[in-house]
Amino acid sequence: PSGISTYAFFLLAGLLPFNYFAASLTTGMGTIVNAGGLVTRVWFPRLLLPLSSILALSVSVVIELGILAAVVTVFSQELMILALLPVALVLVVLLVFFTSGIALFLTAVNVRYRDVEYLTSVFVLAYLYLSPILYPISFIPQKELPLVPFDLRQVALANPMARFAMAFRNVFYDARLPGLPTFLFLVFWSVVAFYVGTRYFVRRSDRFAEMM
Repeated sequence: PSGISTYAFFLLAGLLPFNYFAASLTTGMGTIVNAGGLVTRVWFPRLLLPLSSILALSVSVVIELGILAAVVTVFSQELMILALLPVALVLVVLLVFFTSGIALFLTAVNVRYRDVEYLTSVFVLAYLYLSPILYPISFIPQKELPLVPFDLRQVALANPMARFAMAFRNVFYDARLPGLPTFLFLVFWSVVAFYVGTRYFVRRSDRFAEMM
């Protein structure tokens, strides 16, 4: 609807949130292991280590998205993008909650199974290509799957990062609000991921010093 047909803007609107997700996982996972000496000697809330790195990266993604909004606005003369910046901030908050939950869960697992950190790097790369980040969701055919009442595109839309990419593109590329089903989907998965990840991390954190 914005009339923009520049692939670079389309790509960045989906890639910047995904890069934040990927960087938060890879950076946050190593925080406990890398601070092993501190963890074994001093008691403090272990959540501070991974969350501090994730929140630092969130500042970077807000700045990057702000620059993207300014460039797209100048290029397209579409002022609606600036009016939608509060919506973009809400999406960033949801992304931070979702990413934090996944990162906290993997960080706790990585303390015991150190190979998880390397396997995650491979997974993130595969996840990038499997998610409609580099390409639009319309590239995925609506081909029905055997034995299940879903098609390939519906399966792809069950991917939270696919929905995040769609929502950010709605704001920065289409200059419109994300659909209500997409927004509710993101709220649900952000809350679930943060709750599960935080709960698992806290339950395991008392044994981190023993596992070092």
